[in-house]
Amino acid sequence: MRRISELSLDEVENIKKRISELRDEGLSYSKIAGIIGQEFHVSISKATVIRWCKGTSDPANRIKRVNLEPSPQLAYIIGVYFGDGSIDADEKYRYRVRLKVVDKEFAEAFANALKDIGANPRIYFEGSTGRWCVEATSKELYMFLSKPKEELLRIAKMFPREFIRGFFDSEGYVFVDPKDPRMAYISVWNYDRELLEICRRLLLNNFNIHSTIFLKREKNSEVIIRGKVYKYNGDLYELRIYRRESVKAFGEEIGLTIDRKWRALKSFLLSY
Repeated sequence: MRRISELSLDEVENIKKRISELRDEGLSYSKIAGIIGQEFHVSISKATVIRWCKGTSDPANRIKRVNLEPSPQLAYIIGVYFGDGSIDADEKYRYRVRLKVVDKEFAEAFANALKDIGANPRIYFEGSTGRWCVEATSKELYMFLSKPKEELLRIAKMFPREFIRGFFDSEGYVFVDPKDPRMAYISVWNYDRELLEICRRLLLNNFNIHSTIFLKREKNSEVIIRGKVYKYNGDLYELRIYRRESVKAFGEEIGLTIDRKWRALKSFLLSY
């Protein structure tokens, strides 16, 4: 059974309407609570039904509202979602936004962005995997991130710096030549070539950062990870920022959250 706080505002309004209909039919408060529980798979008490019917309690106040107006924080969340982030809904009707990563500072940055838009994330260390986990329950945010990619990218284009930073925090890689720290590149891998093309245009048009996209691995090509052989389930592409002035611009204009990536990039900037 779901809790009232896990419902969307539209669902609450539908429940209120149904309660009113059942009350008009002359049903008791206890009977109404049972019917609502069965029809909407939600846990609701007789006392709650009474308060709603008498107007002494506003159920909307129990809904976890998030601010989905375009903002830098929301653009960062979208960037992470297109990378390491994920959404899921379980059998208990809990709608979750999740991130599981090695770097604590990345997990904290994502959690802070979620807090800034009104979500209530939980952050914890998962000892069995050695990863930091961030989890927020919000049907509104779940439904928002389930929208077509084009709608999410509309916000990304409004706040390109934060979107790109979120995406590169997730998927980005920084290489600095150990023999010559003046030589470096920044890259990101993804199966979605269209997404990388949008990133390429955002980098160029907003920050004058040049990059190239090329096929990194073909579909069904094999890779060995921890002694096991896996196959790529699609063509894998790489976007690479390789011009020295563009790598410098990325470091100065966008930056990275993860310490180990930022230290590598900073060593290049110091030797530029």
